[in-house]
Amino acid sequence: MNHKDKRKVLIVAPPQVTLMDVTGPWEVFCRAEAMFPGTYDVAVVAAEPGARVSTKFGLDIRCEHSVHEFQGALDTVLVAGSQQGVDAAADPAFLAWLQDAAARTRRMGSVCTGVFYLAQAGLLAGRRVTSHWRYINQLKTQFPDLTVDPEPIFVADRDIYTSAGIAAGIDLALALVEQDCGHATSQQIAQDLVIFVQRHADQTQLSWSLAQRIADHDPIRQLQRWAPDNLQSLTTVEDMAAHVHMSPRNFSRLFKQQTGVSPGSYLRQLRAEAGERRMQQAPGKTKELAAELGFGCEKSLQRAIQQKGKKS
Repeated sequence: MNHKDKRKVLIVAPPQVTLMDVTGPWEVFCRAEAMFPGTYDVAVVAAEPGARVSTKFGLDIRCEHSVHEFQGALDTVLVAGSQQGVDAAADPAFLAWLQDAAARTRRMGSVCTGVFYLAQAGLLAGRRVTSHWRYINQLKTQFPDLTVDPEPIFVADRDIYTSAGIAAGIDLALALVEQDCGHATSQQIAQDLVIFVQRHADQTQLSWSLAQRIADHDPIRQLQRWAPDNLQSLTTVEDMAAHVHMSPRNFSRLFKQQTGVSPGSYLRQLRAEAGERRMQQAPGKTKELAAELGFGCEKSLQRAIQQKGKKS
């Protein structure tokens, strides 16, 4: 494949851009090009004229080009997130470029709040989209013609791809590379980036364990940190109590007081979350996982996953 046959990928940086929204996808596409030279021609470009793009926390990006220099056919355009896109109307010239580019681009997308720019350009009417969980309600309010899904880490609606916050841009880029280059390539890149597991589109933005209240009481807090990686040692509430050297009765009372959930429910949720994650990694080993995580059978594990997140 010669240079002109490469897939042209533009990662668009608006003013006050979130740096990782740019660098995450850029790294993924560049690594794919390094593995298979001639696949991608990747560029980080400014949404507005000017060589320097400010980032949210002050580190500037030097862009050799702005979007207005790209008037031909494009393969992929990803608009990175920016607080400016949430708080104010975007540059009319940039919105006009997005509208024009949509007709000559194979797939367009956004990372985090980059979806606000696509929506302002009128490209998302009637589409199913997502964004960072913090901005979901604002997106719904500002653009009621969109179907906003708060759960997934990214959403594909035909040729439009929108992703959740920041690190989810890496997951989206990996999925796009997988479309182009195959699963083995995207998996290799994920491993090179030391990503624990390549997340699928329908995986929720916030894991159940991350969303839980962290205890003020130090032994309970240490247990919360230790438990997810040591579930084989924790099969009962009595095991949890023994780990913090408390009686089961006092432990159960204190744990619920500190976290808002009973220790039994907490343990079931952790095991279900671990089961779901590991089933994605090893889809043919559900029976073995169910036994390893203390579920009596495959159906019990699947039922726990379906009920994950519900309070009890």
